[in-house]
Order: sequence, then structure tokens, then C-alpha cells
Amino acid sequence: MQSNVETIDTHGNDTSNLESVHGIPTEFFIDAITDGISDFNSVNTYYPRTASGSRAWEKIVATLRQRVVEECDGWCHRHENGMALLVNAARGLTIVVTSGNKDTGVSETLTPKTRNKKGPAVQDMVNRNYSLFSESQPEGVSSISVDGHQTWIFLYHIDKELREVRAELSLPTEIELSGSKGGLKVSSWAKRVLFVPVPFDGQSFVPLEQEFTEEQDFFEPKKK
Repeated sequence: MQSNVETIDTHGNDTSNLESVHGIPTEFFIDAITDGISDFNSVNTYYPRTASGSRAWEKIVATLRQRVVEECDGWCHRHENGMALLVNAARGLTIVVTSGNKDTGVSETLTPKTRNKKGPAVQDMVNRNYSLFSESQPEGVSSISVDGHQTWIFLYHIDKELREVRAELSLPTEIELSGSKGGLKVSSWAKRVLFVPVPFDGQSFVPLEQEFTEEQDFFEPKKK
């Protein structure tokens, strides 16, 4: 078991010190996932194959950002380098939302990865996190501005077989090459805060085969 992983059970009895993460109530993260499930299930076979995943991601981003900005002190929403961000300058924190693989939110012994390949903007954020925990500089990076600002990822995975969505808020520190084209995926974490799975209870689940391309703002913009 990794010692740097904190597990949050939002349905547990003893949550006196686990009611919020970085000043954000844990229920806000769960509510965002619940809204995402609703939009995920709102599509049918007439929609494009990417619709359910895209709608889920968009709704999770929108719900989380709106609740946090409107109800938590010091947070604002921004769009930078094509990414939808939550930023708290006073706390030195940024939060982004993306999907993860099947190991997302499962246990402290598994290490999740982001599902889709990421662009240079995300690589820069992860490198900055890395520099906060290591005296050595990441290979291939010539210069990093170290200002103590951390970027956390709200990672979620839609499990169609178990009919649930697992999620965690985690601090990434490493990106690895993935696939024959050398795409980048976040693969290492300094800290993971795991949430309990959100079931599809009461939902009319539509198990559509997907081409998952939800967060376009994590990809490097195509040059015309």
C-alpha cells in the first residue's frame, strides 16, 4: 500500500477531517459525477458515438466549476491554453478534469493513468508539480518556473460493467510516452484522494460503444 495515498469515504461515519479537500466540500465532487452520469445516459443510438463521453465530461466540468466558484472562497474559473481550469491563487492550486483508466479510484495499490493522451500544456503543469518534490529537473525540460503552485487532476472513470463511476483528486508528477505515435499520458502521482464510487442507481443506462474523445482542451491544438 502506498503511504502517500489518502482515501476519502464520503459515506463513512467518521468524516470529521474529510469533509472537504482544499476547501472544497467532498459532496461537490460527487455531485459533479452524478450530473455527469445523467448526461452520459441522456444520449441514444441516434447520437454520435462520442456523445455520451463528451457530454459526461462537459457536465462534470461545468457542475464542479460552478459549485466551487459560487460557494467556495478564493476560486475562479479560467480557460488557458485551451484548458478549462479551476484556480485558487491564494492556495496556489489549479484543478483540471479528465477521464482515467480502469484503475482510477480503485485502491491505494493501483496506479491510474489518464485515459486520453495529453498535450504540451498538461506536460508543463505536471513538470511543475514534479519540481516541487524533486531537486533534479525532469529529463528533456530546459526550464521550469517553480512558484509552489500545484495542479491537481480530478480523475474519473465510467465503468460500464460495474455500472459505476469512480473518481479521485490527485496530484500528478510524471508523464510517460504511450502508443506507437508517442502520445503522452499522466502516469505517476504524489498524492491521491480517492472518493467512493457513484453508482448508476435509478439511471437508464445505455451501454453504447464509444470513441472516447471528451476533453478536446487537453490536446495540442491542430495547426491549420
